[in-house]
Formats: sequence, C-alpha cells, structure tokens
Amino acid sequence: MNQNMFERIKRLQIGSGILEYGVVGAPDAPALLLLHAIRNTKQLFAGIIPELSTKYRVIAVDLRGHGGSVAVEPFTFEQIVNDLVCLLDAEKLEQATVVAASFAAVPAQMLAVREPHRVSSLILLDGGYYSLGEVPGFDLDSVVSRLDATRFASVENAEHQFADRYSAHWMPAGWMKEELVQTEEDSYRYRLPKAAFAAYFHEYTAHSTEQLFRQLTCPVLLLLADEMLLPDEEERRFYQDAAARYRAAVPQAKVKTISGSQHLLMMTNPHETLEEIIRFLNK
Repeated sequence: MNQNMFERIKRLQIGSGILEYGVVGAPDAPALLLLHAIRNTKQLFAGIIPELSTKYRVIAVDLRGHGGSVAVEPFTFEQIVNDLVCLLDAEKLEQATVVAASFAAVPAQMLAVREPHRVSSLILLDGGYYSLGEVPGFDLDSVVSRLDATRFASVENAEHQFADRYSAHWMPAGWMKEELVQTEEDSYRYRLPKAAFAAYFHEYTAHSTEQLFRQLTCPVLLLLADEMLLPDEEERRFYQDAAARYRAAVPQAKVKTISGSQHLLMMTNPHETLEEIIRFLNK
C-alpha cells in the first residue's frame, strides 16, 4: 500500500531511532510536511495525498513511536520537533508548509516558532488550539489505560470499526496495518507503547498555549470539526471558546469549521479538507 501512495519510503537514522516517511510529487514543487494524529500513521492522509501530490512535494511522516518509526524515547513534543528538523535537513528543504492533525498541531507550531524561516505556513486540522487538560471530562490516566488495553480481532476488524465511526469506508484496505502489532493472544493492539501514549497526552495536557501562540508569525489555517455534532453542551462551548481565544492570540490565523465533520477531518470530509488546504495555499 505504501508503494501505491508514495514514490519512495525513506528511513532516517536519528540517534538510536529511525524516522520513516513517504515522499511523492515533483522534487522541485513546494513542499508539504504532513503530520498525523496520535495512534495513526502517514496512511491517515490517504484521501488527500494523491491530489496534493499533483502540485506539491508531499512528505508524510510516521511520528516517533508510530508506524515504521522505531519507538525510542523520549516521547516529547520537543523531540518530535528535533526529528522534523533532521528530516528538513536530510531532504534539503529550505521551506515547507506543515499540515498537522490533532495532537501533532502542537509540535507543528513549536517547529514554526523554532524555525520561522523554514515553515512558510501552518495548516492545523482540528488540533493544537487548546490544552487537552482543559477539555471537560478529560482524564489522562483513563484515556491512556483505555488505548493501551484496546484490542482488535484483526487489522480488517480495526479498519471496519474506524470506517464506521468516521463514515470512511472509502479508505484503502490495509491502511491501519502499520499502526497495529499482533499480540501473543493473536489479537492486535496499537503499535504505540503505553509510555508514549502517557507522555504525548501529558505534553498535550500541559503545554503553554498562550506563550506558544503569541510567538507564531507565519500564516495559519485552523480547520475545525463541527462542534455542533458533539452531544455535550459544555464540551461544545469549550471548543467554541478555545477557537475564539486562538483567533485573539494568533490574529493572522484564518479559522474555519467544516460543516458536518468530525475530529479526523481528512477521513470524514476529505474533499472539503482538500479544498480548504488548496484554497489557503493558493492565496
């Protein structure tokens, strides 16, 4: 499946770990760096990579601990940023637009602050505009325990569950293979180790939003899921208020909600997500 979506799969040695990423598109085209959500892989963008690669050089990364990127500590946002800087250096990229989903939107913004001349713009897909610890009802320990204990009967079973949840039966068969590992009981669990779940969620819970946001200087597109689909009124108000605070802190940001979408926008609404990305990049 990788070879169908990407022209090349590359593996970059970083310390004692390996960072894997797929590359597709003309070498001299503007670069897009795609960062997936937690417990996913570069395959999460299957619905938008083919079209993006007709105009851009697309580089989709398996973040540390995910997919083909060997799970080596530390599992921190700062280490993700370090990994991405190594990737930019290896690919000899002077500039790139970073497209980041969910939790990856925080290290994406950290990268833009650390390397302002190399990140030409940011596209944040329903993430990074709040601290996870502020979300009503969020409990780090229970979330980590639930994800660590999650088991699937097969890769196909896992894909079917995700397809049902996100109305994404169009996703290609085998897209979750790289994010799962087989257990001794012949079931499948997430490849990301429990220590990484705990560390990454802690980072997303504890990061200083105001300090980070106010340092951003590049153009930003924040694409939001439709909070009106959430059943809880308090949670809906939280996300609305968080988006308003982000607008105030990052005045150059364009904030838009994709109607009828859920958190993983590239799965539930790939066409609308693609249109918004291209519209933003063409300005």
